[in-house]
Amino acid sequence: MFSFDRQITRTLHDEHLATIAVLERLEGVFQKHGPKKTPGHDNPEITSLLGDIINLVECDVKNHFAFEEEKLFPLLDAMGDSPISMILTGEHGVILPLGNLLSELAKAARSDGFVAASWVQFRLSGVELIERMISHIQKEEMALLPMLEDIVEEDEDAALMMTYSEMR
Repeated sequence: MFSFDRQITRTLHDEHLATIAVLERLEGVFQKHGPKKTPGHDNPEITSLLGDIINLVECDVKNHFAFEEEKLFPLLDAMGDSPISMILTGEHGVILPLGNLLSELAKAARSDGFVAASWVQFRLSGVELIERMISHIQKEEMALLPMLEDIVEEDEDAALMMTYSEMR
């Protein structure tokens, strides 16, 4: 595990940890309620988790991905490190639609609860999102954030942090 000195890398790292925490809760619910054990509409654990999933996708993931693509990847590209940018951008293109689907399913479930078919769809989409997002976060933690630590100067760090704060 790296120790990050720049504000922007620490912020992104902290968001990764928060995302993993939500995904672990989601995975725990999937283990508790198998594919054939549809949770009830009055389950406070599920209701809370659905709200957290919606917030995670609508606020955190969309802004995190947009910031990386608009502000961080161009820095890497300018330094000749475009392969990691291309890989991560490609993953964003898969993860975001999957996250949007899960968010929409979560909104419907908060409103109407789950039925067997919607639970199966939510569970399948959620399992795929967990796998893809964890793998993506690992790449960012092992490659992207350390690279940014090396190339972002202190004044640039403050400007990036301000820009990111405004995007959120």
